[in-house]
Amino acid sequence: MRGWCWDSLRPRRDSRSSPCRSRAAADNADGSRAGLSTVDTTDDIHAADKLPYGLGVRVPMYVISPWSRGGWVNSQVFDHTSIIRFLEKRFGVIEPNITAWRRAVCGDLTSAFDFASPNTAPFPSLPDTSRAAAIVKTQGKRPPPAAPATPERLFQEPGTRRSRALPYEAHVHARVDGGNGTISLTFRNTGQAAMVFHVYDKLHPERVPRVYTVETGKTLIDHWDTGLLDAGAYDLWICGVNGYCRAFKGNVHAASGDANPEVDIEYDVASRAIRLKATNTGQAACVLTIRPNAYRHDGPGTLSVAPGMAKEWQYSLTDSGNWYDFTVTVDNRAGFMRRSAGRMEIGAHGVSDPAMA
Repeated sequence: MRGWCWDSLRPRRDSRSSPCRSRAAADNADGSRAGLSTVDTTDDIHAADKLPYGLGVRVPMYVISPWSRGGWVNSQVFDHTSIIRFLEKRFGVIEPNITAWRRAVCGDLTSAFDFASPNTAPFPSLPDTSRAAAIVKTQGKRPPPAAPATPERLFQEPGTRRSRALPYEAHVHARVDGGNGTISLTFRNTGQAAMVFHVYDKLHPERVPRVYTVETGKTLIDHWDTGLLDAGAYDLWICGVNGYCRAFKGNVHAASGDANPEVDIEYDVASRAIRLKATNTGQAACVLTIRPNAYRHDGPGTLSVAPGMAKEWQYSLTDSGNWYDFTVTVDNRAGFMRRSAGRMEIGAHGVSDPAMA
């Protein structure tokens, strides 16, 4: 099985990717807030300069074991302490020097194995070696490998792979307050492992991203002041584990008589679908357009929401391996945009990202 010891931001095929390493939240040099955490981060902040250590760069890892046969990939967050924690799990010993933040964020590698039924998975298809075997038979030896005359650029290996179930389930909701000129983000973790979110302010790319670590069963709320500098405009981009993405763009100030829409999504695991919940707290009706960016080729769909009302839209994931990526815009709110992408976990193994194939 191939896996990765990597940070919480999985490389993507488009601008959902991020070069930022997963790290604990630490205040900026000027004392301003740079994120929040429900986990104690004391031991993950360097004492001399008050900067976080972080998980570091991605490191490829191969898992070769009778309990990992079948060509699987695993996109859970791991680091070098994951190997130690695997030994903890197996032998019942405890390593006291692993920090609380790393224990919350990084897995212990057990999700890379199938200890219940390791030998039921079929072997993956292997390359055809008949031509090489014929050469050996006629010449008595293998031909020496020949380097290509024109080396190819590095490329993403095509196709999908069977992918282990992951312990992640998280929600990020936005609320705008025109009176205070703020937008609030609520990070809610309903999964079985802590998640790290990096929030980029695309109106101010010179600023470091705010970082949020949210343990399972917990919630964090933070606010952005759109104030005089941005005149109410906001453009926030949230990245998380395994392609998790949320984007919020618009202006907190709605003119009198305008529509004031908001969009939340919830997972419907039983139906393998996403429930898109649209509300309109404004004074005018609006029409939302739901446009798929990947995985689906139908649509776009539309949803009309009257003032003071709420409606739902069912977005099926049955044909995409539970992967989704769609954007919501509104007809009479120029600049309003909500984007959601990622993989809905259903408690069962799935496939790697089809859009990367």
